[in-house]
Amino acid sequence: MSAAENAAIVHRIFDAFARKEGLALRGLFAEDAVWSVPGRGVMAGLYAGREAIYRFLVKLPQETDGTYGSELIDVLSSDDRAAALYRARGTRHGRTLELDQVLLFRIEDGLVQHVLALPSDPDAFEVFWA
Repeated sequence: MSAAENAAIVHRIFDAFARKEGLALRGLFAEDAVWSVPGRGVMAGLYAGREAIYRFLVKLPQETDGTYGSELIDVLSSDDRAAALYRARGTRHGRTLELDQVLLFRIEDGLVQHVLALPSDPDAFEVFWA
């Protein structure tokens, strides 16, 4: 895949999430894809497999009473990787999240194989999802 095609995949993921159209994600992740979230909070973990990733993405708005959102700022991509810089926002249990995060994607044959989430402020991320 070209860098432009991989960037388009990332844009499609963010667009589908923003529109709350989970079915639009179906063709974007490999069956054995993995999404890694650091920390010890309720969202931290290793989500292995397409269905586990979908459940993880559905859980974000559930854990925040529908307030969680992400604003894509920029995408950098190559023939097999992409990085998305975005602003995450939400409220949970009286706490507010507003911080930049990076998602690192490995993409093969037009399907996301691996995603690593990297919050810009790991301590604030931990407190929010505690």
